[in-house]
Amino acid sequence: MIAIRLFLPIFFIIVSPFVLTKEVRGQMNLAEAYAWHFPAPDTIRGANDLIAILQWEIEQVLDAGHLAPIRLAFGDLPYEHYFLYQEPGRILTTLAWAWPYLTPTQQARALAYAEAELEHPAFAPWANEFTMPRDVGARREWYVSTDLWGLDATFGDFRPRLHTLYGFWLFCYRSGQTEWMKKYYARARDFYFNQNQRARLYGDMCGHLAMARLAHVNGDISARNFALQRLQSELVDGLDVQNKHAFARDGLYGWDGPYDRLPTNDMYSPRKDGWIYRGFIFLNMGPEIARFLRDSCFGQVQTMHEEGKRILPLWWLMQATYFPRWTGDESVGVPSEAFGMYHPVETWILQTPASQLRRFMRSSPTGRGDCYWIEALVQTIEAHATNTRWLDVRTTPFPPIWLDGSVNTRPFAYAPALRLRLQPNPAAHQVQLQLEEVAPFPLYWQAHDTQGRLVATGHFAPGQSSVSISINHWAKGAYRISLLDNHSSLIHTQTLVIP
Repeated sequence: MIAIRLFLPIFFIIVSPFVLTKEVRGQMNLAEAYAWHFPAPDTIRGANDLIAILQWEIEQVLDAGHLAPIRLAFGDLPYEHYFLYQEPGRILTTLAWAWPYLTPTQQARALAYAEAELEHPAFAPWANEFTMPRDVGARREWYVSTDLWGLDATFGDFRPRLHTLYGFWLFCYRSGQTEWMKKYYARARDFYFNQNQRARLYGDMCGHLAMARLAHVNGDISARNFALQRLQSELVDGLDVQNKHAFARDGLYGWDGPYDRLPTNDMYSPRKDGWIYRGFIFLNMGPEIARFLRDSCFGQVQTMHEEGKRILPLWWLMQATYFPRWTGDESVGVPSEAFGMYHPVETWILQTPASQLRRFMRSSPTGRGDCYWIEALVQTIEAHATNTRWLDVRTTPFPPIWLDGSVNTRPFAYAPALRLRLQPNPAAHQVQLQLEEVAPFPLYWQAHDTQGRLVATGHFAPGQSSVSISINHWAKGAYRISLLDNHSSLIHTQTLVIP
């Protein structure tokens, strides 16, 4: 008996660490599994009507210039204020998603718009304040108000904001502005290290992805590893959805809950139980974190989502007169946040067919630059793709997307590593077309103006990496520079701006 008593404790001391190590080892690869890949659709069919709507919506943004946050107050108490899109840099995510479907002229304007936001100390993602000034910029509301209410309200002071760093990375990646990842890196890095401990909700965890990717581009190994460690920690924590609800309610200290602070923002108040869907943990979520949830938490998310649809069956109809107490104690109506909660789950986790997703878009956005609605529109467009590939962003630039009605809808013939860089851009006298990878076969380039007219053409000989073009006599404006193979198949495009 003595031998047995001595043996059992020793047995558990030896085995328990092995079991724990195995469990941890099974979770160690979570960050690496989701940090480096992004989905890219190829040919999109049957979505031209949605693309036309998207282009019109983005035109409203570009025409307006910088947009102020929108005030949504669906109640009758003057001290209840509710604002959306007040995080500095939030519009970059919307422009990033829309980018491949914009006209060349719109892309040139979007490039200038994004750069203006990044250069403004109060509008860039790394701005000092949690929220942008509410009285600076064009109004998002369709109506004119004689008074601007709630300019000094504390609403949203602790809501997540690191997701805007992901929006910055996403714009750079989808538009091909790799140089911006280097130009703004120091500011982005400082912002990340200031905010990373608050990036715990599913929608804000993409900030860790962005930091790892930006650090990789800039060769910052320590920052990359730190961001991956933070991502790993939050993914493990996110295996239980209730952990994310706890942070949304309590924050780091109890008094800084992102979604449970008075006035108006007390989303976890028992008074709202059964009236409001608490999908705030999904707001601003990207496809990478959604992929993680589909792989690891599908049942939890599906149960929560179905309960949300029971509370708000017509969540997609912004004009529906539900009584959710959303923007105030007795407010009536559902703001566009519903699209940010429900639609990414439908698209990326439940993988709802495109035919059903487009039915959700029968509603209309709430004002100009309605980010959640516009991004849902893009996700619906991309659900029409015949195929979607997950690309390694470390080695593969974002490729062209082929659309119905385009000159050529065949898949591109060669690896998307064959890309052009324009130096300088904007340019006034001369521009160099530079290949990021030398090809062993001839390649051709063309320049078209905004009217689609061919302005210049030329070629790269096998092994040639750059071509210089004189643009002294070109009119001011935007030009589409296209790279083609010897079958006239499009490989890559860039927008050249002549100021």
